[in-house]
Amino acid sequence: MQFLIVRKADPDSEAGVAPHRELIEAMADHVDVLAAEGRFLAGEGLKPSRDGVRVRFGPGREAIVVDGPFAEARELVAGFSIIEAASIDEAVDWVRGWPAEDAHGEATVEIRPIGCPGGLSCFNDIAEGNDETPRYVVMLKANERSETDWNPGPDILGRMAEANRAGQEAGFLIGGQGLSSSRHAKRVSFSKGHATVVDGPFAEIKEMVAGFWVLRVDTLDDVIAWAKTYPFPDGDDARLEIRELYRMEELMPP
Repeated sequence: MQFLIVRKADPDSEAGVAPHRELIEAMADHVDVLAAEGRFLAGEGLKPSRDGVRVRFGPGREAIVVDGPFAEARELVAGFSIIEAASIDEAVDWVRGWPAEDAHGEATVEIRPIGCPGGLSCFNDIAEGNDETPRYVVMLKANERSETDWNPGPDILGRMAEANRAGQEAGFLIGGQGLSSSRHAKRVSFSKGHATVVDGPFAEIKEMVAGFWVLRVDTLDDVIAWAKTYPFPDGDDARLEIRELYRMEELMPP
């Protein structure tokens, strides 16, 4: 099984504070536990929400864009990883070992099973590699319907699959993942390094993520133009948050 590990934002991540060397080394040691077994599939940091936008759609699919920053810092996403684990309990066990150096020992991490309720195939080729073209994550916000594990049906899923295939063949769409509802999720909150695990579902539906795509394109405007044409399962009711991903060199201490 694959799981999305979501590290929630905090004041430091929203301020764009670069991780210190001790945190980088501790996180590398933590990741190596899974990477050595080929079970750490991706790990990315998101730039602060001040550099991002939120998008909803008006008449005629007009994109209504709101610039960041966004106020609800504790519900924003600061980073994510994709891992393989035999069960969500095994994924939780890995998260319990989260480095105390992160977020001053006060990190909040969510574990979400990956998988579109309608069975749409996921794909992941989001590694930075040698290409310096910016990468952006497009997060589809959850709603009451997605929180029921709603299946949008073969017509919508077929159009989504075709749009995914076209973006992949064009070379700019490098990742796409659907997520189960938060009732299948768990949240691990740390206080002074001590972990507390809470089972989903979670109340803050509008700030949760129902699925995401990763694009490698030149500008944020390119991402918005793509979003205007994509057949999201919520149609014109879709709510998106778009954030640029860090390059590895931007996270390394001087």
